[in-house]
Amino acid sequence: MAIDYDKLKYMLRIQHFDIELFIENVLEDSEEDPHYSAVTATNLVKCYIEIMNELGENLSYSDVEGFVKNIGYSYEDYLLFEKKRKKESEYYCGIQY
Repeated sequence: MAIDYDKLKYMLRIQHFDIELFIENVLEDSEEDPHYSAVTATNLVKCYIEIMNELGENLSYSDVEGFVKNIGYSYEDYLLFEKKRKKESEYYCGIQY
């Protein structure tokens, strides 16, 4: 079966908004008792970037930091996000890209 790349790109563009919301939830989440996974958010961003690049989309960023800044967060917000990801990655069960 052939993949309809226009439909795939459409789905990924919608997924972009879900990833933005996920990142917002991670940033606003409790550091002592988190309910949102920074590792999962990072995985989603990395997969999104890789697939969009493979589909020939020209993104203005190439990594998680660039994605986070591109959606309007500051470098300090990115550092907080990364701090949460590193802490969680020590006990996270699952794939980490």
